[in-house]
Amino acid sequence: MPTQKLQEAECEPIRMPHSIPRGLLRHVIIRLLLSRDMTGSDIMRVLDERSEGFWRPSPGSIYPLLSSLEEEGIIEAVKIEGRSKTYSLSKGGRTRIKEILGMKHDVEHKARLNRMIWIQLLEPADRAHFHIMGMKHAIGHLSETIEELSASERKKLKTSVKNRVKELSSLLGALQKGDT
Repeated sequence: MPTQKLQEAECEPIRMPHSIPRGLLRHVIIRLLLSRDMTGSDIMRVLDERSEGFWRPSPGSIYPLLSSLEEEGIIEAVKIEGRSKTYSLSKGGRTRIKEILGMKHDVEHKARLNRMIWIQLLEPADRAHFHIMGMKHAIGHLSETIEELSASERKKLKTSVKNRVKELSSLLGALQKGDT
């Protein structure tokens, strides 16, 4: 019995791991500051809104990271009111985000890999539901993004959406026949 208690004490308890990869917040902050100057509170609010309440990094995550990014010269305080600082990307920060955005394939691959790993925890029916909900969210996000696209980007999106509609029609046909 004492050996069993020792083994239990050495084992880490099973708990749900974090869904946000370590280090991602740093890049997200840089990307947000590309759009506009923000305070730490602004960043927390925007992340909460964009994740529909599922991700609101704590002040204990945001503010030390902002300090670190400022020390590294990636961001700079452009306005200080009392204890509140409004941050902007520095020239070096703008260069860094362009490098990150240039790695679009790597970002897509990591996002897809993260989803694939998490999905393995689900039963087949739950995985199907997960994918349907993913499509619903993707359609909503695309609808919100359309206004930000140029005419040529809209044209590419239109072609891509038409191709996905064909694939969905084929899937629907297979479901109706009972092939899947």
